[in-house]
Amino acid sequence: MALPSRELSVSPRPFSRRALTTPPSPIRRLAPLAAEASARGTTIIPLNIGQPDLIPPLQFAEGVHRALAASPVIAYEHSQGSASLRGSWSGYLNRSLGLETIPEQFLITMGASEGLIFLFMVCADPGDEIIVFDPSYANYISFAAIVGVRLVPVACDESTGFHLPADDEIEAAITPRTRAVVMCNPNNPTGTAYTENEIRRVLAVCEEHGLYLISDETYREFVYDDRKPCSALMVAPHSERVLVVDSLSKRFSLCGARIGTIITANREVIRLAMVIAQARLSCPTLEQEAARYLLDTLDDGYVTSVIATYEKRRRTLYQAVAQHTGLSCRLPEGAFYQMLALPVRDAEHFCSFLLSEFSRDGETIFLAPADGFYIKPPAGQAFVRMAYVIDEDRLERGGRLLGEGIAEYQRRFPGEVG
Repeated sequence: MALPSRELSVSPRPFSRRALTTPPSPIRRLAPLAAEASARGTTIIPLNIGQPDLIPPLQFAEGVHRALAASPVIAYEHSQGSASLRGSWSGYLNRSLGLETIPEQFLITMGASEGLIFLFMVCADPGDEIIVFDPSYANYISFAAIVGVRLVPVACDESTGFHLPADDEIEAAITPRTRAVVMCNPNNPTGTAYTENEIRRVLAVCEEHGLYLISDETYREFVYDDRKPCSALMVAPHSERVLVVDSLSKRFSLCGARIGTIITANREVIRLAMVIAQARLSCPTLEQEAARYLLDTLDDGYVTSVIATYEKRRRTLYQAVAQHTGLSCRLPEGAFYQMLALPVRDAEHFCSFLLSEFSRDGETIFLAPADGFYIKPPAGQAFVRMAYVIDEDRLERGGRLLGEGIAEYQRRFPGEVG
C-alpha cells in the first residue's frame, strides 16, 4: 500500500557560506549581456578576456595523434603528472631560463588555477591570510573563498605603473595569520613586469617573516621593450620558500588544454600537494603526452613570433585608445592587458551600457570592469581591463568604439560622469 504523501515540515538548509561568498568572475559576469547583443545581430569585439586567437603549435596536435597511436587506451596518469612531461618541462625551463631544475620539483596541475588552489591549501588553513598586490588576477579572490583563506591587499598605484610599494607597506600587511605572498609576474590585469629587484625585495620580506612566496608566472615570456623574462626560480633556485606556478595556456595558446604545473625545491610542498592531487586522480592523460611532445620538439621561434605579435597588438591598442579617447594610459610592460581609468563613476554600468544600449555600424565592445581585480578598489576612478589578444584591425576599431561609447554615455548619463 502506498504511503500517504505529506509536505516536508523542515525547510531546506541554507547554502554554504563558501558558495554564497565566492564572487562571479568580473571577466565573464557580463557575458549574458554580450549574448543578448549577439542575438540582436550586434558584432562583439571582445576585449574582456585573455583568450588568445593565435594557432597553437602544430606539435601539440601531433602529440595527441602519436599518443593515441602508441596506446588507444587512455588510462589514468600519475597524480604528480607523467614522469615524461615533468622531465620535458624541466628541460624546457633549464634551456630557456638557464636553470637546473629536476623533474621531482614538478607537480602537473589542471592549469595554473588548480596549482594556485593546491598551494593555498598546502600553505594556509581556513582563516589564515595571504597577501596579494592590488590589483591582481581576479580568480585569486575566488580561490581564496573556496579554500577559506583571507586575502590581504597591498595597494599598487597607477601613477607608478602599478609597481610594488616600499617594503614597509608590504610588512604593514603582515599579521600572525599571514602565510604567503602572491606575485603575478607579469601582472594580470595591469601588464606590469616586476623587476628582479622587486622579486628579491618580496623574497627578503618572506624570509624575514617566515612566509612563502607564490610566484604566478603564467605570462613570464611576455615582456616588451627589451625586457628579459625573470622567474623567481632564477632569483632563488634552491629556496624552499619559492613556489612557482607555470602554465602552457597563454605561452602556447593552449587555454583549453588545462595543463599547468607547480615548481619548487621544497619537496614537502610537492608531497603534500600530491596528496591533495590524488583526490582528483590525475590531469588529462592525452593533453599531458601532447604537451610533452610539444616541449621536446618546439624551437624558440614559436614563442619569439608570439611575443612579436603581441608587441604589435599592444602598440595598436595603446595608440587607438590615445587617439580616439584622449585619455592618458600607460604602455603595458608585459602580459597582454591594458588598464585604463575612464571618466565615469561606475565602470560596470558603462560596460553594461556598451553591450546593451550602444553600437556603431553594428559593432560594440566587451570590456572587463576592473573593480573585480581588486580586493579594495580605489576611490574616485573607474578602471577597465582590456586584453589585446585579437587582430590589430579589431583593436583599432575597438579603440574608436571606446571613444564614441564614452561620448555617447556622457550625453546619455551626465550624472554618471566621473
